[in-house]
Amino acid sequence: MNVQKILRYLLIGGIFAVPFIPLVISSTMFFPFITGKNFAFSIIVELLLGGWAILAVLDKAYRPKFTLLLISILSFVGIIAIADIFGANPFKSFWSNFERMEGFLTLAHLLGYFVVAGTVLNAEKIWNRFWNTSVAVSVFIGFYGLLQLSGKININQGGVRLDGTFGNASYLAVYMLFHIFITLFLLVRWRGGAWMKYLYGAAIVLQLIILYFTATRSTLLGLVVGVIVTTLLISIFEKQKILIRKISIGVLIATIASVGIFIAIKDTQFVKKGQVLSRFSNITLEEGASRFTIWGMAFEGLKERPILGWGQENFNFVFNKYYEPSLFSQEPWFDRVHNVVFDWLIAGGILGFIAYFSIPIFMLFYLWRKMETHLSVTEKGIFTGLLAGYFFHNMFVFDNIMSYILFFSIAAYIHVHSTLSQAKTDNSSVDSGNGNEGLKRVAIPIIIIVVISSIYFFNIKGIVTARTLIQAISPQAGGLEVNLEKLEKALSYKTVGKQEVIEQTATAAMRVKNGGAPIEIQTRFFELAKSELGALVKERPEDARIRIFYAAFLNNFNFHQEALPHLKKAVELSPKKQAIAFELGTAYLNLGETDKAFDVFEGAYNLDTNFKNAEIIYRVGAIYTGRTEEINNLIGPITDSDRADNRIIQAYAKIGRFDEVVKSLEIVIERGPDSAQNHVSLGAAYLELDKRQMAISEIQKAIDLDEGFREDGEFIIKEIKAGRNP
Repeated sequence: MNVQKILRYLLIGGIFAVPFIPLVISSTMFFPFITGKNFAFSIIVELLLGGWAILAVLDKAYRPKFTLLLISILSFVGIIAIADIFGANPFKSFWSNFERMEGFLTLAHLLGYFVVAGTVLNAEKIWNRFWNTSVAVSVFIGFYGLLQLSGKININQGGVRLDGTFGNASYLAVYMLFHIFITLFLLVRWRGGAWMKYLYGAAIVLQLIILYFTATRSTLLGLVVGVIVTTLLISIFEKQKILIRKISIGVLIATIASVGIFIAIKDTQFVKKGQVLSRFSNITLEEGASRFTIWGMAFEGLKERPILGWGQENFNFVFNKYYEPSLFSQEPWFDRVHNVVFDWLIAGGILGFIAYFSIPIFMLFYLWRKMETHLSVTEKGIFTGLLAGYFFHNMFVFDNIMSYILFFSIAAYIHVHSTLSQAKTDNSSVDSGNGNEGLKRVAIPIIIIVVISSIYFFNIKGIVTARTLIQAISPQAGGLEVNLEKLEKALSYKTVGKQEVIEQTATAAMRVKNGGAPIEIQTRFFELAKSELGALVKERPEDARIRIFYAAFLNNFNFHQEALPHLKKAVELSPKKQAIAFELGTAYLNLGETDKAFDVFEGAYNLDTNFKNAEIIYRVGAIYTGRTEEINNLIGPITDSDRADNRIIQAYAKIGRFDEVVKSLEIVIERGPDSAQNHVSLGAAYLELDKRQMAISEIQKAIDLDEGFREDGEFIIKEIKAGRNP
């Protein structure tokens, strides 16, 4: 066996390892369901690229055959590279972060994977084995999901929506969507015994069950769209396989009828009581208003940078700049548009968008053009339906590493079919002895060095960072000194997850402060976090999210004056975001500038008056400035529910209105009489009003509720009886 054949077998083995990536869960790393899978894919692809490059040097038969599909992918990656370089944050565009890991580095690896798979898997029987391997893994994950459904294994994200080994229901859903169609493809082309068809059928049933119980509406609707497209195409164009055509017509009618029946019964109790069905019944334009709002914000961002967009991973800048106050009750920081069209328009502008959508267009072109594709009309219909369902799904969510891998796998498969007339039908080498031997001797060592270097710089550093960060924020036997050392080590790598490491450092500093650690260790944590956050702000001065995070950190440590310029800049960068205004108002309160605080709170409230939290904060500002009556006349009297809010109680306490504190705490206790702490707080308020007997009564109630408080409580009572205020 020669070197070329050995390399080829190794490459095939590496490609066949890719379908197993969904099984990777790295509990020792930050974002365990994301980082492990992405690093595994990256390392596999880099090894594949190295082996393939050597093989291509030795044998030109393994060099890429240029098709319009390959050119479209190369153009897309190239345009996005330019967009990232000139984008809002090139560093993040390249590396992304631990939560997503979908920056340019991942895109480049997907291109590499496509090239290797599209040249090495150059025979139909090998692709069949690849698809069967992927389906087998999906079945395993399906059984894992069943165990979650039965309660034997916990659902990682909580709740009732299955998430399998992905940690996210939407990610599991699109993974199953792909495999339903891939399994159907294998079923219709199987020419052996009926038993295998039964196995494929059982696999599809399992995949459908898991997809259903992810309760991911966009994906389930995508499945419906995909089924309709597939069956419609087969019904129209399949002229040879009459039975399949008849079955398709039946499935098409049944699917449309099922949709109609569901619409008719969606308001019934049967539907409303179902955990999954109820989510579908609640689909309304009003519920989708937040998505439409975000899409509108994305459109404003596109108008500002129409040609090349903002670069990957930079929707944060658009979200902040064009923030709509109606989103106040939603997630505070969106990093995705939740729409594949706008996501790529923001990442790569009009050029990036055109380049991206040229990929599925050329996939369909090669799929359906008249040529010796070796694919039947039914098989073409299945892949077309899959693409339709996938893109419908992505109109409301976004990709993850496995959906990208599956999409590029199908692209590579179609690419191979488009070149079959040019390619060998066997796996023999045709050019093993030709070429410049001197060039080969030089090229191969260089390739090996590049692969080793890339694995270290692109993966090992990131893996060590992710693991070190987990250790840094976890209790250590050596105490906080060890945690600090781990944080310093994680910060030193300056690779993927850089911002997350810095933010976790700041969070750790606040946790250490609130945990009552020695002043010396508190100071060291604080100085480290302050230094890193300050440097990050200088590096990304136009990032409102970093500004407010830094300011909140400073406020937490009572550096209110230092926080002010960052908050003012954040307001300038995101003038309609209430959360920034509230942080600015809080800084003013802490500095004793109550009138400025009130004005800020009032402005934030008036941005959108529909949110109770904004109203509470507005009322807090009114309390501090003595404008409660004015506010009551303006927006209505304070309710008992609002009065029981701890922020209201604290505001009254800080201005010495303990009569109001008493009123509020009495409401709190009426609703929850079994809290010893509430009785202690009420007792303290009575004591401030010099109602000593009533204070003693409340302290006694606290003792009766909490035996552990008896010693302290009896001491407090003794002090009160002695005329002292403990």
